[in-house]
Amino acid sequence: MRLAFCLLLICLLPATVQTQPADCGEAGTLSRETYLDPGADQERRFHIYLPPCYSSGADQYPLLMLLHGSNADDLQWALLGFLQSLETSIHAGAAPPMIVLMPFGGDAANDNYFGDNSYDRVLLDLLAIVSERYLVSDARAIGGISRGGFWAYHLGLRFPDQFVAIGGHSPFFDADHVAAAYNPLNLAAALSPDTHLKLWLDRGTNDHAAAGIEQMHVNLAASGAPHEYIVYPGGDHSDASWSRNIDDYLAFYAGAFSPEVAANAADGRGSRDELELWLPAAGFGALLASIDSAELAALLAGHYDGRLILSEPAAARLRQHGFTFHTGIRIVAHDQLFNALWRDKRSFTLLPANELEMRLRVLWLDDMPVVDQLDHYPLVFESDFPNFSRDKLTRITLSGTTALARHTLPAIDAIGVERAASGIRDYVRRSDYFQITSEASIAPACPDMDFVGRAGSNYSMCMKPEHAAIFDLLDVDVVDLTGNHINDFGYEPLLRALDYFEQRGIALVGGGRDPNAARQPLILEHKGSRIGWIACNEVGPAYAIANDDPNSIYGPRPGAAACDRNWLREALAVLAAQVDLVLMTVQYREFERFTPTDGQKFAYRTFAEWGADIVIGTAEHKPMTYEFYPTGRGETAFIHYGLGNLYFDQLPWGNRRFFLDTLYIYDGRLLTVEVFPGIIDERARPRLLTGEDRFNFLHFMFIQKNEF
Repeated sequence: MRLAFCLLLICLLPATVQTQPADCGEAGTLSRETYLDPGADQERRFHIYLPPCYSSGADQYPLLMLLHGSNADDLQWALLGFLQSLETSIHAGAAPPMIVLMPFGGDAANDNYFGDNSYDRVLLDLLAIVSERYLVSDARAIGGISRGGFWAYHLGLRFPDQFVAIGGHSPFFDADHVAAAYNPLNLAAALSPDTHLKLWLDRGTNDHAAAGIEQMHVNLAASGAPHEYIVYPGGDHSDASWSRNIDDYLAFYAGAFSPEVAANAADGRGSRDELELWLPAAGFGALLASIDSAELAALLAGHYDGRLILSEPAAARLRQHGFTFHTGIRIVAHDQLFNALWRDKRSFTLLPANELEMRLRVLWLDDMPVVDQLDHYPLVFESDFPNFSRDKLTRITLSGTTALARHTLPAIDAIGVERAASGIRDYVRRSDYFQITSEASIAPACPDMDFVGRAGSNYSMCMKPEHAAIFDLLDVDVVDLTGNHINDFGYEPLLRALDYFEQRGIALVGGGRDPNAARQPLILEHKGSRIGWIACNEVGPAYAIANDDPNSIYGPRPGAAACDRNWLREALAVLAAQVDLVLMTVQYREFERFTPTDGQKFAYRTFAEWGADIVIGTAEHKPMTYEFYPTGRGETAFIHYGLGNLYFDQLPWGNRRFFLDTLYIYDGRLLTVEVFPGIIDERARPRLLTGEDRFNFLHFMFIQKNEF
């Protein structure tokens, strides 16, 4: 419908459509042109973009030919936002002025015929015609989407003297698609390592064209041809995915035409990836959390491990690095790997770091994160094809309910704060940010139960000042203040807790001294990623919610931000427009169950529809199941309905077990989620589960309570 509307608009408006203004006072122009195809004696059409100040600017301009996919036409690139991004970048000096040629392929673009009137000849003839009509320099690049990506690589590799760069965006390649003399896969395998061509490939992790693209990457690597290969986590074969990556595509073409301009455009992005990293991973619902280094070394040396499943391109690439694999190892087509891992809950694979996605869970090595032991890890290489940089990874670890109160309080007195922190300290301190949801505020008289707090009963919660040292021992970076007990002992204890956290540089979210402070999103800017964080309290009680109304029954008070729908609908949308990822943590109604209620699902999915990319329940006293929710805005949101208790005085089997979720955010995207289960020992010492206990808990959650 968008395409039809745009075509109608082109027909109704004058032949030239104005785009954004530039410094010279003129705008670039997008025009529809026709020409007589000399080979077929028929009229063909194309769209062409001329940069701002074209008539009074440079003597000649570089030409970028962009080809559409099989079910689109010559306006596809314009609809994806490429021209808007280009003109903005020209205005900012981040891209050189260039001419953009967008041909209409029609039936010829879907025909595998190669001869006098084939589509490659049509494109070469058009290139000659446009070069005569317009001020085109010798610098030409070609790129295409899907079927257009096939033609871009076919034409660019067959006629390399015509181009300086080739871009393939979810390009379609197949070994049996066309004869070897015309097949880009074969042409790439014969490419010289010293080729002048700049080459780009990209796809999404859920791209149905992945197998052919991965084979192209392998063939280029085997020929020694330098190229950029990007796998976008969560992306698929759709306009929505390509539109999100438009700025990256533009940066590649701009750099091919003008390296100096491209260097300016990279300002603030940091250096390119430095390492080629391969990680152990499994389906999200797998019963594995860690593998042993001895087992990894054995399988890399050719010993049999029935749990390992490799994709064909992965096996080929790892063999290039000198590893051998037992003939009994399962090796499957690339597009079959995901389903194979999900079917076998005890299996795992080895993946390039850039191919991780939410539905594939990264595993540990020897019960430690792989990224913390790269100096002696066998699957990390200095490479011409890097996929990972330590300078682009941000890890955020989230935990569930914490109340250093009631029966937990004397338990900490008995074992000491150091032991209370020791079971999870080494793990949580490895992350860039560790979050705790604090249910209790600091009260000097705690636990004097003669004091009647707002709750007015022995269920009231307070924290002893000396026990707050646990926050320092765990190196807590963010405190979530959405707990419904934070004002149990009055408002002064909460203000005292706010002072304590702020003095230590601990960030606060979901609560504050007044409603405005409580609603303020927390913005984390770290290693090239910008993360916005909103938290709120869904359940109350009223005296726990921040209020500045002097006529309120409980008076003006500090407290939590209420989950007001009118506020959240606007705040999430605004935040989503400002940051790379939106994280939302929720104090929802508490349920004694492991699976979410229908109302809970509706609420969390609504938050995702409004802009939250990650929604985590931090108040549930039992660990709950997960969901990968496809939103109406074209994104998949990660939802964990409940993490379970971290520090809490409940003894049932399910209430003593919890999850720690670590978000792996890479270059502004949620790459994967590391899940590690734990248990509360000694009533006040959470620790990570190991061995059979860990297997049994994962089996319970992912098999018996499976609700993906």
